[in-house]
Amino acid sequence: MREKWLALLLSGALSLSLGACASGEGGPEPALPPSVPPLEESEPALSTPVPEPSPGLETETPEPSERPDFDAPLPDRDYQPWQEGYMEFLTNLLRIENDASLEVTAYDGLAVDERGIVAEFSIYDEPPRPLSYVMSMMSETYSLYDVDKDGVPELFVRYGDCEAVYTTQCYAYRDGQVVCIGEFRSGHSSLYTHPDKCAVLRAAGHMGYAETYEYPMENGVLTEEREIFSEEDVRDYTPMEEIVPGAEYIEYFYTWRGTQDDSYFTEKAPYSLGKALQLPIADWQAGPAATGDSSERARTAILAALSGETEVYGVSGNHCYGDIGPVAWEDYLGPHGAYPYNDEPLAVSAHLWQDMNGDGQEELLLRVVTGTGEDHGTPWVSEDTIVLSEQGGVVYAYYFAFLDDRDAFYDDGAIHQYGEDYRLSFWRNQCYEYIGEPAGGEPVQWLDGAPVG
Repeated sequence: MREKWLALLLSGALSLSLGACASGEGGPEPALPPSVPPLEESEPALSTPVPEPSPGLETETPEPSERPDFDAPLPDRDYQPWQEGYMEFLTNLLRIENDASLEVTAYDGLAVDERGIVAEFSIYDEPPRPLSYVMSMMSETYSLYDVDKDGVPELFVRYGDCEAVYTTQCYAYRDGQVVCIGEFRSGHSSLYTHPDKCAVLRAAGHMGYAETYEYPMENGVLTEEREIFSEEDVRDYTPMEEIVPGAEYIEYFYTWRGTQDDSYFTEKAPYSLGKALQLPIADWQAGPAATGDSSERARTAILAALSGETEVYGVSGNHCYGDIGPVAWEDYLGPHGAYPYNDEPLAVSAHLWQDMNGDGQEELLLRVVTGTGEDHGTPWVSEDTIVLSEQGGVVYAYYFAFLDDRDAFYDDGAIHQYGEDYRLSFWRNQCYEYIGEPAGGEPVQWLDGAPVG
């Protein structure tokens, strides 16, 4: 969260989206291009996303003496070809990045190159470098936006490791292939929709100077950038809605480069390493995924896990901490468990039962104390938030670092932070903070201590 917040401050963006996540397991592995070597046995494996449950999902809570089946199959879901294509493309891209290969040739075969026009005066040689050259800088984020308004979104992947060299490539799914149709420099930038044209907007801002560009799609590719607005020596940048009325911020999501690796502290490879990519594509513009239909079943399973009768599956909610997989609750809260820096067990300070994703089934929210102290005579308490969700008999614990403001949570499931309202979308070991409908309820009423079952 801190990384994204700082990046958006630098870019002058007016909207903040928190994207963190992990991906599901249980599906068949996508085929790799011939040029991509398979993962070694010791490396974390990637898998295609697990499907969304149907409204009539019927699952039984396991008996307390049984170990939950963390790999139990769930009902099928029909994916559109473009969804499967983008998921396979990103999965294969992250496989290669997970090998930490710097060879340009390792990226050949992931996409067809039909860029036409590429970025000006950036880091490229003349003539422009091949498609795989930018890929070798490794990805950080991706976005989805339907530029040509045909119902199938284009995929924008940002590559690079600092604002000075960030480059974004635009891909389209055509005739069963992922095709690169555009490329532009994107440091200190955010992307926006264009309500009136088949184009994407880029707002750039740095040190008091701001520019807005549009990239129309013509003949199937993005054209050269066209500057439509600029200003200099300003303290507050002009809002995008005043430059292009109706333009909306395009949500972005982290890939492997955008995650944090706490394996040094946990002595385990992060379960979401290289997997932060599936859920937004699977549920693009559909809202948070439904995960269950029985609050009674959910409470029974969650309380059994909290009492130590069954395990939980620890997942990072925002790619900071807690991504440790199957674990006993005592160990999850224990020293260097979900929170890798604690020398003492985490203490539950408050709880709340609430439906967080709008499917009619309650989740359990817990506030946990990560630190206390005193600042010039004023005591302070640092807290994080854990969301426990029962799905198919398994209890998933999503850990959210830095969500330490109790007033941020509303009783309609919305969370309000940094001027934005968002909601949680989670599915097994995937999780995203999903920009959605604004908060329409009241601040929640937390109950002191842990729940009693």
